Amino acid sequence: MKRHLLQSLRLLVISGLAGAAWVAHRPADLPDTPQAEAGRNDDLIDMLRQTAIKRAAVVEVSEAEINRHLGGVLAGRLADVFGGWVSFEGARIDLEPGTARVFLIWKLRGHLRTASVDLAIDRDDSNFHVDLLRGAYGHLQMPRGMMRPLYPALRSVADALAPEIRALFQMTKITIAKDKLVLDPRFPPA
Repeated sequence: MKRHLLQSLRLLVISGLAGAAWVAHRPADLPDTPQAEAGRNDDLIDMLRQTAIKRAAVVEVSEAEINRHLGGVLAGRLADVFGGWVSFEGARIDLEPGTARVFLIWKLRGHLRTASVDLAIDRDDSNFHVDLLRGAYGHLQMPRGMMRPLYPALRSVADALAPEIRALFQMTKITIAKDKLVLDPRFPPA
């Protein structure tokens, strides 16, 4: 009886691990990336810099604009580090009130793979802080501590987007809303 119980427990654990592996390898449903409109100048970094310099009014940047910018910029800035069998396909963002879900997309021998992290932005007196809340490998949701293997990829993306991040953090207040970033460059009232 004890031996049958142990065998059943082993089978249950192996089945659970196999199911988790299957869920982790299924790519997540990605937000759409709209194509650039003909004749439209989509220089997000220039707009951020001008907004920070003028400090005149609140500016909203749509999720679609950010994804269009990420698609164009990251392809040119991130090198192919893994040779031919793994290629970085880009990043996309999904904005919800208070959080931004960043999707990292790879092709592994022709098969799409995704990982995502949920980020929140907070500001103390003079500095912005980006907090990693949780994440997922494919469809497998994980707590933030289990997202540590993504750190090198996130660092590479952050390094490639350093000018945009510097320009963004020149704002006085950043609010993540549904499908948009609300940027307030105005000086706080005295």
